[in-house]
Amino acid sequence: METLIEKVRDISISKTSPFTTYDGYLEGSKDTKHYYESKVNQLNRACDFSDYIGLEFFFSRNDGYSYRVNYEILSKEEDFAYWFSLKLRQYELGVRYIPEFLKHHLSYSFDDYEISYIDFLNVQVLRQYHNIFFSDRVSDTVKEYVDTLFVSLKNQIAKDEPEVKNEKSIGKRPKSREEFNSYRLMILQKEPAYLNSHSTDFYDVFHLLIKHDFIKADPDFDFERFKKIFSGRGVSKSKRIIWSENNIYLKLFVRYLLQTKKIEPMGNENWRTTVKCFLDKNGNEFKTTQLQYANGGKDEKVKLLYSIVDQLEDVL
Repeated sequence: METLIEKVRDISISKTSPFTTYDGYLEGSKDTKHYYESKVNQLNRACDFSDYIGLEFFFSRNDGYSYRVNYEILSKEEDFAYWFSLKLRQYELGVRYIPEFLKHHLSYSFDDYEISYIDFLNVQVLRQYHNIFFSDRVSDTVKEYVDTLFVSLKNQIAKDEPEVKNEKSIGKRPKSREEFNSYRLMILQKEPAYLNSHSTDFYDVFHLLIKHDFIKADPDFDFERFKKIFSGRGVSKSKRIIWSENNIYLKLFVRYLLQTKKIEPMGNENWRTTVKCFLDKNGNEFKTTQLQYANGGKDEKVKLLYSIVDQLEDVL
């Protein structure tokens, strides 16, 4: 309880304004002074910890703050697992509602990225807080949900694998290490000068990917680098583009380019080529498995990504 109170205090001080201040006491009206003094007296009369937290307010540097804080704690914050687990314990008498709670946060807090969510629930929630915040019945319910997610993930991987294998027979071009360092637009077979003659159309795609935070690039200076990763001529390590969204959207971006026949299929080289064209949001190199087994994604964002690729439809 003391740990909880300290965390609430930290949030209240950093995210809210004091409801009464020492400066207001010194410079305020008689009523303001009386209000400040009454709160201080209430605090001084608290004899033990239970009396203290029952006041629902505290003082820090002579200013008064409320424990009642309206603040959303996001998954990127350091203490997210702590607050998540506290929320989970509230379902002790209503475990039937736990799957719906977990399903909500898979989408809302983890962007439907099942691998990260499974790891979060197993390590940061169950292993860390079982028998501290919640009972076996709560833990067992969470484990059942994790098992269901894991089965769904395995089925998705099994579904994806045939698609990669089938690409071998669809117009695979001769294997050349330089060529597999970049994609090659299908249109280049008929129109080798396409990237220059339709530069404006291709720039629109580039600009939309930047605008909607799929890639991180300078719209004025990085367009030539972006064009080169679709040229089939090879991309050097220093010329790769940063993919600033989650892995799943890069996987879907490449897959949709293949499905709509915008780029030449490369069989089992698809993900190796992607690794040689893009870096992750931190500027690090992807592993092929990070892309091959990526899953999740929000429908509206996927539709947006596909609509950007479709900008090339009229000229291909």
